[in-house]
Amino acid sequence: MKKSISLSLSILFTSFLLAQVPTENKVEMALKKLQSDAGLANGSVAFMAVNMDNGQVIADYNGGKIMTPASIQKLITTGVALEKLGSEFQFETTIKAAIDEASGTVSGDIYVYPSGDPTLQSKYYSSEPTSLDKIEKDLSKISSFTGSLIIDASGFSAHNTPRGWIWEDMGNYFGASPSPIIWRDNLFKVYLNSAQVGKPAILSSKTQNSEGLSIDLEVTASESNRDDAWFFSAPGSDLIYAKGTIPSNRTNFLVKASHPKPMQRFGNEILEASNLKARQVRVDYDYIEHANLRTVSTLVSPPLYSIVKMTNENSINLFAEALLVQLDESDLGKSTEGGINQIEKTLSKQGTIKGNRFIDGSGLSPLNRLTCYSMLDLLTMMYRSKNKDSFMNSLPIAGQSGTIKKSFTKPKLAGNMKAKSGTMTGVRNYAGYIKNNQGETVAFCVMLNDYDSKRNSTIMQKLEDLMVAVVDN
Repeated sequence: MKKSISLSLSILFTSFLLAQVPTENKVEMALKKLQSDAGLANGSVAFMAVNMDNGQVIADYNGGKIMTPASIQKLITTGVALEKLGSEFQFETTIKAAIDEASGTVSGDIYVYPSGDPTLQSKYYSSEPTSLDKIEKDLSKISSFTGSLIIDASGFSAHNTPRGWIWEDMGNYFGASPSPIIWRDNLFKVYLNSAQVGKPAILSSKTQNSEGLSIDLEVTASESNRDDAWFFSAPGSDLIYAKGTIPSNRTNFLVKASHPKPMQRFGNEILEASNLKARQVRVDYDYIEHANLRTVSTLVSPPLYSIVKMTNENSINLFAEALLVQLDESDLGKSTEGGINQIEKTLSKQGTIKGNRFIDGSGLSPLNRLTCYSMLDLLTMMYRSKNKDSFMNSLPIAGQSGTIKKSFTKPKLAGNMKAKSGTMTGVRNYAGYIKNNQGETVAFCVMLNDYDSKRNSTIMQKLEDLMVAVVDN
């Protein structure tokens, strides 16, 4: 009898202890499943989610751990740009000359004063009236001109390629460097002809190369049906070389490089379009005051809210870098470093600068570092900002648009989650906002570093499950 009572008390006591153990919520369980995936055995996970309407921290796992952000860093750059410049800010590029308006004669040189506008003749604004058409029309006022076309770039540093960019990236179209005049997305279209497998590809006559760049090809034809050609160059260089493969038996196969001399290309194109002959196209970084100049043409960009939306929705590195340089408040010599200083000042006011390392504005450099804490501070700042709508409307929508058009397609996520993705080799990150079942807005940041990309589909499934759990929480 005593034994039976003892056993009953033991069971009762055990049940009492179990009742005291807090049960895991759906978010915690989903996060554990993600962490335990074999693809993250040697990697790192950081996740944070905060309810913007009541301030509740829903989850904080490694929120202070420094991680490689990849392209979610664009949210930092575009958010700070909206706060510092204003959503209606517009870039203005002017062309001036000592022109006699009666005769149209220009005495001396034509001067271009750039603004770092990333939209000039951009493919992303192809539906807009083109910059080249406007310049051609405005320069038709000039009847005679025998001077030089001078690009006065004194407002900018001569070297704004972020120092942490790797050689493999910066010669290719997605690694185009920001310049005082950004023209045609600083993109160089190279057309190649290929024959049978294993034979060298050759340059097509369709390639336009008015700058006389030397193109050294080590590209061969392959059985593969994909473009696997990579370009290597540096800003200002006359030499571009390419390695890799393109599909066999192709004519005028397009491969895209970054243009090392986009400002010279701009000058050559506008002179040709306007039928003007000049002694040379020259870029000057020394500031010189010129008297008696009249404005011949002014190019005005779309408003900043439009550029921010284009940047985040399409993850355009060059646009983000142009915004970063514009954040530098210097009158002369605007630089990448000056823009980074402004971002750090803005974030430091939020109290979480520790652990971050900003090398660029786009996240292209693998040397960047960011914490979920800092990203959540940025997302919170923008949620409370007068620029809230401009920022939130710039984010891709799950299952519908931008870089997450084909991701997060479950019914509770598609159309309900707005987020920027950030991916590079071994890195997969997302940051943005999502509505929970109560209609409240939750800001979140999830970063996976050094994961096994062979497990990508499984990891994405678990990421989607995690976000569904946030909705249900």
